[in-house]
Amino acid sequence: MIRTHTTRPARQRVVAACGVLLLAGALTACGGGGSGNGDSASAGSAAVDSAGGVAARPAASAPARDAGDGAGYAPAEGGSGGKDDPPPTSTAARVLPSDRDVVYTGSISVRVTDIRRATDRVESLALGANGIVFAEESSTNPRHPRYGDATLTIRVPPTAFGPTLDAVGRLGRELDRQRSAEDVTTQVTDTTSRLRTQQRSVDRVRVLLSRAKTIGEVVQVESELSRREADLESLEAQLKKLDDLTSLATIDVHLTAPQPAAVVKPPRDDSELGFLSGLRGGWDAFVAIVLVALTVLGALVPFVLAAALIGVPLLLVWRSRRRAPAVPPSAPADA
Repeated sequence: MIRTHTTRPARQRVVAACGVLLLAGALTACGGGGSGNGDSASAGSAAVDSAGGVAARPAASAPARDAGDGAGYAPAEGGSGGKDDPPPTSTAARVLPSDRDVVYTGSISVRVTDIRRATDRVESLALGANGIVFAEESSTNPRHPRYGDATLTIRVPPTAFGPTLDAVGRLGRELDRQRSAEDVTTQVTDTTSRLRTQQRSVDRVRVLLSRAKTIGEVVQVESELSRREADLESLEAQLKKLDDLTSLATIDVHLTAPQPAAVVKPPRDDSELGFLSGLRGGWDAFVAIVLVALTVLGALVPFVLAAALIGVPLLLVWRSRRRAPAVPPSAPADA
């Protein structure tokens, strides 16, 4: 019986191949754990002889990221990596601060069909936007209350400034619109700073007033204190006005409803005919004639009085001269 034995060179080749694989794995693990910046160390390729049939491949390097502020950021494999991805926080675009003090003012002119209804609608828009009707002036025809003019000044929060203008413009035919915005942040900041400085100045003068001993010192310090308190009140009034202008936007609204050139009268109803209708018509005509006669008489009274004041004296003088006897001529004396 013949036994086959594995030759020693074949065993040595297998052991050598296993050793190379273990060595390559150890080098890869050491290289990945010792990297401080996240870069994996590549293990060199180990060639194995034809008996093992295995070759160790270099480990794939992990995606690198710069140590800077993110300018060279590269997304990991599998991410979008597009231009729409948000940049890192340090390089994000700055947004303008929202706490700005802006004064919004506007004016709008609208032609409407019913002046009263449009005026009520503007008031409702102002109150619905948590605003107020600051001023109102209207002029209408008592016989035709739908026609006339109206001017309103409303104040609404700045967030409702644009929508309120649009809503008013939809009440009829918009004729004109103007709007403006003025940034007064610097003015508000300056006034606030001056107010604080002036307040500290007033406090110091009050301390000096409490330490004054003579009447002269008291009078002098009080005069200076009064002047500085007046300046402080002026600054407080300016800051209050700026706060009022920035807290509510102002809109001037002009509404107009022109009366048609010719108003078409409705057809006469048959119910207006009859004795009572004729009596009312005759009475109205009689009253109208009496009023016209009284008006003419009132207009003639001044002329009659003036004629009487001038004509009566002249008539009396003329009559007195006519009734005076003629003086006979004197007879000649006898020689």
